[in-house]
Amino acid sequence: MQMNEQTRIINLDIKYLFVNLPMKDMTHAAKFWLNKNISYMELIEQTLHMLHTIMKRHLFQYNDKFFQPEKGIAMGYPISSTMAKVYLQYIEEKYVKQWLDIKEIKCIIRGMWIIL
Repeated sequence: MQMNEQTRIINLDIKYLFVNLPMKDMTHAAKFWLNKNISYMELIEQTLHMLHTIMKRHLFQYNDKFFQPEKGIAMGYPISSTMAKVYLQYIEEKYVKQWLDIKEIKCIIRGMWIIL
């Protein structure tokens, strides 16, 4: 692939830990993927209810004190990395895919976008 001074490279990654991922948006992303892949509505609702409960009840410990993140999910929590991946894949599906379709982005390499 030829690159020149007009080439732009964008890297989509999680900045400043999982606690900065918006809980509402992560739930929306999970709902998007569940609706896309499961047709049984009751299963989707139960899964979203469990997910909401898990994400609201997480704590982390530092210096013998317990904390609950205000807007995201705790680092090291078993579901944190999975929800981060679900969220980032949702962003790629909803936004990046259309940029590829209209040739605004020429290439995606594992989360890195190359705009020519």
